[in-house]
Amino acid sequence: MTRVDFYLGGDGLGRDTLACRLVETAHRHGHRVFLWVPEDEIGLWDDRLWTFSDTSFVPHARAGGLADEPVLIGAELPGDGDCLIPLTADAPPSVTGFARVLEAVGAAEGEKERSRARFRHYRRQGLEPVVHNLP
Repeated sequence: MTRVDFYLGGDGLGRDTLACRLVETAHRHGHRVFLWVPEDEIGLWDDRLWTFSDTSFVPHARAGGLADEPVLIGAELPGDGDCLIPLTADAPPSVTGFARVLEAVGAAEGEKERSRARFRHYRRQGLEPVVHNLP
């Protein structure tokens, strides 16, 4: 069964920084990650993963073609995979083909409201999301 985890950033931690940290941590633990983003943000996330930390390196590539990096960034949601980090406005229609889903929730109220809707969406799919409050 798919495991869904919500990570809530504290002390003003933004969703984007939190998402980069989740990608880094998942990669460090040996997961293959798909970062699902809007088409017009693929380049932004490609750059962001290169620059978010001076002390880490997350090998990644844009999805498509023959890319075989452990972290892929794309706008077309694959049907299955190891670890999904969705950063689109809409929740993924189905995540049952993924082992894990990591939801990054920033401290802004709008992000919290979006995450509540996604939490309900996953529960309607028969999943039991787990919430992690980060300092």
